[in-house]
Amino acid sequence: MSSTIYNPDKLSSGENSAQSIRRQFIDFFLTRGHSSVPSAPVIPPDDPTLLFTNAGMNQFKNIFLGKTNPTVTRAVNSQKCIRAGGKHNDLEEVGKDGYHHTFFEMLGNWSFADYYKREAIIWAWELLTEVWQLPRELLHATVHHSDEEAYQMWLGETDIGLDQVSYHGDKDNFWEMGESGPCGPCSEIHYDRGLSFCDKQDDPDHRCAVNGDCGRFIELWNLVFIQYFRDEKGELHPLQHRYIDTGAGFERICQVLQDKRSNYETDLFTPILAHLSELSGVAYGDDSVSHCVIADHIRMLTFALADGGFPSNEGRGYVIRRILRRACRHGRLLGFRSPFLFKLVPTVTALMGGHFTELKGREEYIQNIIRAEEERFNQTLDTGLEKFTEIVSSLTDKTIPGKDVFTLYDTYGFPPDLTGVLAEEKGLHLDLTGFQVEMEKQRQRARDASKFALPEEAGEWIEFAKPSPTFFRGYETLQCQAHIVRYRIGAEGAIQLQLDQTPFYAESGGQIGDTGSIGNEGFEMIVTDVKKVDDHYIHLGRVIRGLPGQEMVIAHVDGIQRKATARHHTATHLLHKALKSVLGEHVQQKGSLVSPEHLRFDFVHHQGLTASELRSIEHIANQIIRENRAVHTEVMNLNAARESGAVALFGEKYAEVVRVVNVIDFSRELCGGTHIAHTGEIGLVKIIAESSIAAGIRRIEAVCGSAAENWINERLDGLHQIYERLGANEKNVFDRIDQMKDQIRDLAQKLEQHRQQMAESRALELIQGAEKLNGTAVIIQRVEVADIESLRLIGDALKARSRGTIAMLFALAGGKVNILVTVSADLVNRYHAGKIIGKIAELVDGKGGGRPDLAMAGGKDPAKLENALIQSRQVIRDLLA
Repeated sequence: MSSTIYNPDKLSSGENSAQSIRRQFIDFFLTRGHSSVPSAPVIPPDDPTLLFTNAGMNQFKNIFLGKTNPTVTRAVNSQKCIRAGGKHNDLEEVGKDGYHHTFFEMLGNWSFADYYKREAIIWAWELLTEVWQLPRELLHATVHHSDEEAYQMWLGETDIGLDQVSYHGDKDNFWEMGESGPCGPCSEIHYDRGLSFCDKQDDPDHRCAVNGDCGRFIELWNLVFIQYFRDEKGELHPLQHRYIDTGAGFERICQVLQDKRSNYETDLFTPILAHLSELSGVAYGDDSVSHCVIADHIRMLTFALADGGFPSNEGRGYVIRRILRRACRHGRLLGFRSPFLFKLVPTVTALMGGHFTELKGREEYIQNIIRAEEERFNQTLDTGLEKFTEIVSSLTDKTIPGKDVFTLYDTYGFPPDLTGVLAEEKGLHLDLTGFQVEMEKQRQRARDASKFALPEEAGEWIEFAKPSPTFFRGYETLQCQAHIVRYRIGAEGAIQLQLDQTPFYAESGGQIGDTGSIGNEGFEMIVTDVKKVDDHYIHLGRVIRGLPGQEMVIAHVDGIQRKATARHHTATHLLHKALKSVLGEHVQQKGSLVSPEHLRFDFVHHQGLTASELRSIEHIANQIIRENRAVHTEVMNLNAARESGAVALFGEKYAEVVRVVNVIDFSRELCGGTHIAHTGEIGLVKIIAESSIAAGIRRIEAVCGSAAENWINERLDGLHQIYERLGANEKNVFDRIDQMKDQIRDLAQKLEQHRQQMAESRALELIQGAEKLNGTAVIIQRVEVADIESLRLIGDALKARSRGTIAMLFALAGGKVNILVTVSADLVNRYHAGKIIGKIAELVDGKGGGRPDLAMAGGKDPAKLENALIQSRQVIRDLLA
């Protein structure tokens, strides 16, 4: 099937094309002193608490909060946004109307303590009415009921009609960043699309109105006047600086300027819909919900993946996966049975890549991820649909129980909203409360499985003081004095002990616990591990002498083990950064293990790493090691850490004060682990394995320092043993291997010739010993063969050398009975080997079949072989009678 790719040049010359409209907006504000700023990525780079960038102001949030100073006083851009999941979620409405989307662009202009309401209002009106020439009588402005200033500016600074400006309340015309923080009134501009857009004309009591409940009036632009700060008590205080934050929905602007009834009819979507229609063979029409859903979702997926998102089962990765699967389900409704979404990606990049240049060169990467996800979901979709049908058939009411919704999610990969779509088609609804109960049970099982639990057989705690969080001293020292808070002893001297302070690192963040000793004159224990239970550091080990008491003890960490662990932990950071450099910014940490002996690092990536990629990653890390860069650790406020560029794990809960590990001019990560002071102390990092541990999750394993030295020496020792066994050395080993391969090939050929000769010889013996039954030569024999292939060779020789012959050969090979029947070429028009063997196989509890001239079968019961030999004669007699 041919593939239609959108060519943006076809529309770029039109004044009302989407490309032109975006350019006109930006140029309008550039000529009014604004600076064009790039769109922020839809995957927030420095805010793990935010699923996706969902508004134009996201990248300027810290300016409004007073945390950073603006680099410009006026800004303009087109911000790419995603609203799917969390507080701002338009997913369920996509496809049902013409203007809700998971991905959209927000045109915006900002003033940072520069111009204010007057300019914002005048310029918005000028662009809409003079540049875009929208009819003035169809535009309506709303203001907050307390904002007399904005109301008078609309009437005094523009030629809008008196009856086209109206007051509204907090719900529609007051903007707030959160429960506390910067806020202010806003003024919205709405467009009257006409009575035909009213979807409530059948209601005699309905009245069309701005901010009403029908589709006639559509919001185009929101001008936010940030002038207050709301404190925790809810009280408003004037800000020292005032800001303008505006947002105009690009897709809606295009719909109005291109005079379309739906966003999907604009040139932002029509090329995608045309390509989809071509692929599916189903034309796009007025009620093509599936077409719209797919067109919307492929835009969202393309941008999310281009900006570093990746499908997974948690956080934003889960949202990406559920949207991809939702699109797959709608693809089924259009008749697709194999991956198709990935084929739409080039159309999206051609359509949008002129402005969002980050899409260019990423098509193949994005397509590979989407295709892999489609293939994986298609494997379970059919069985999941069967399970859904089974669930529906057993319902006694109109509600699908939460437990069943969870089963479809957990076993078949059906997100609840996909199950909801299926349910809606059948007039059913979901018990989402019950689903959440099941989800929480699963989360608790996961927490219980990962949480360290002290064994009950250890006995009761003996307490010297009320347990409280342990103070960790291990960043600055490997030894300190401490008091025992509590302990308990189990069998054979096993002990668990808590100190009031400790230099021992407790297992967390992938790094294993320290080892060492704790003791005084009357007591000593060896520490083999340390676990953290609710901020209590529990030292595990065994008692060497005495019993714990209330006297001061010395806690001493094994410095050699700690240093080896620190090498591996810092090396993990180097590899993380190197992975991003080689594979892309989509790489995200999904787990790790750091020990004195080795490290492993789990990360997001859609395919196995090539040898070249692994070498590049290893080279980058070792280059930083050779440069002996300093490794600094800083303690700072969480927001300051994020602003400094420190990498945080999405979904991870951090305290307000965090540690940032900084490999100078290379990487910055939030990390509570222990590290070396200079990268040169690592010595060497060697990647020793790469594998897949889950869909879209890869794992590398590596060794550092002396562990790397030992690993290399072991491999060298192994190579020398290979040299000795091959009778070769480092210089001629490959020649020796080639020589041996030639010898093996020659011997294999000679062996095959010998087997053929043996088969020919055995066949001749059998032919000579054949008996005659009704004029047909019959061979019924048990033969000794090494394997089933040898039996087949004898059969081939019998076919080639016999005439008027039916042969039945029995052999034991591989612990079971093997039977072969041949019929010579001159008899195949009368007798069928496959049918004959079916009867013989039943004699040994087997079955088989084959061609008219040769058939084979296997039998399960070797004990019946001798009886089968006897009875097969009667089968032949009956056949030849």
